[in-house]
Amino acid sequence: MYYSFFSKTNKQPIQTATVVIIHPGSLNLRLGRASDTYPVTIPHCIARRTTYQKTEPWINRPECQYVHKNGQTPSKIPFLIGEEALHIKPSDKFRIHWPMRRGRLNLHDGPGGTLTAVMEDLETLWSAAIQTYLDIPIKDLKIYKVLLLVPDVFVHNHVKHMTDILLNKLGFGAAIVIQESVCATFGAGVGSACVVDIGDQKVSVCCVEDGNSTLKTRITMEYGGSDVTRCFHWLLQRSGFNPKEIDLNKVTDCNIMQEMKESYCHLDQDKTGIQDHSLLIRKPQQHIVKYPVKLGDEAIVAPMSLFHPELLGIMGPQLVRTQGRCTGDPEDPHDEFYLQMTSREAKLSKKKDTTESKDNSELNVMDDSQHQTQMDDDSNDAPDTLNVTDTVKSGRRGEEEETDVDTETVLQLMGIDQAILKSIERCVVVGGGLKFEGAQQWLQYKVWVGMPPQYRLMLETMDVITRPKDMDPTFTCWKGAAVLACLNQHRNCG
Repeated sequence: MYYSFFSKTNKQPIQTATVVIIHPGSLNLRLGRASDTYPVTIPHCIARRTTYQKTEPWINRPECQYVHKNGQTPSKIPFLIGEEALHIKPSDKFRIHWPMRRGRLNLHDGPGGTLTAVMEDLETLWSAAIQTYLDIPIKDLKIYKVLLLVPDVFVHNHVKHMTDILLNKLGFGAAIVIQESVCATFGAGVGSACVVDIGDQKVSVCCVEDGNSTLKTRITMEYGGSDVTRCFHWLLQRSGFNPKEIDLNKVTDCNIMQEMKESYCHLDQDKTGIQDHSLLIRKPQQHIVKYPVKLGDEAIVAPMSLFHPELLGIMGPQLVRTQGRCTGDPEDPHDEFYLQMTSREAKLSKKKDTTESKDNSELNVMDDSQHQTQMDDDSNDAPDTLNVTDTVKSGRRGEEEETDVDTETVLQLMGIDQAILKSIERCVVVGGGLKFEGAQQWLQYKVWVGMPPQYRLMLETMDVITRPKDMDPTFTCWKGAAVLACLNQHRNCG
């Protein structure tokens, strides 16, 4: 689908300062104007104050004991977002919600796990982040446009609800939904590539060619950087290092292990032996604790789990997801089923016109005997039911055969295997899950070993880009969306 960044009235290019880019992730939310150098990054979570406690009787609550001025109860903050939500005291009675998990909406059976509750969390979180970090009042969003980045493997219904939040709830003037892999190629400055997005909770692979995300190459696996952190913590415990100050059930302790992983883990095959390190554990309102620790193979085995997921011990159904067909939306008159039927009817109409023109040319050279034979075949002597049934069946069979042939032809023209081989000449790694020393060389070697021997000579010139444009790979997709917003022409958004 093509979109334009030109206004319908004066045909002037839209200012990039009025374009807001939102990149929601499982761990972090990145948002900012298209004119900003880097986005604002905050934890993608919201902490809501619990409305009541079962251990506290209703009659003993402060709002039931006396009436305040103007009949109002004391003002309390109903929710917190970002870093503030992660550093609240347990006695404050807040419940932390993460709207996204494993690259999709965090729907579960617990409190706040319904689709309506998750949408409410996203609306509250995004509106508060826009007002706090971008200093844009909600009433002024009608003059702003928004770009929403979605995963390569997405659920159509979820994207529809998120777009409804942006347009109807927050009131943006216009919205564009674009896939992360397409933005990654624009952020890296390449036309085609095999985009590998290693996030905190998912790994997605997709081939992009000239701004188009190839459908058959999209795959998402439900493991990521947080699982590597958990594996690293388990390896430290096996080696005898188990500080009591670290509990992975707490968000602050997970951040400490995340910093340890990024500081000490690597994929450099030349680093061998035991190395001495000093571990500093910093917690709010507590003294800094220093531990001397010796790391050997633990520093390289943990990142290796990205290439050997069996080390993570992840079990469960649907750990690998691909893009499925849209089930159709009754509110969308131009959904996939409608487009498929209309394109099919247009194809049959074109075939019918071609057949009729061919028959007319043949009729011009027919003699009288042929005309007489044709009239005899069409006379009332033959049973109508048999002819009609055979005609309908043959028409349907021919229609199905044509559809199958056309589909096969399209797949052959698409050249999935050739597209992968062509795109794999340039592999772009984005996300924060593979920021290890030596990751570029090791990934290139693993891909080279896994390819058939006849293609290895082609892959000797393969480029593995782990830091596109020498910037943090976690910002690549967002920067690509900013580049798209700056283009004063029609763009293909996948």
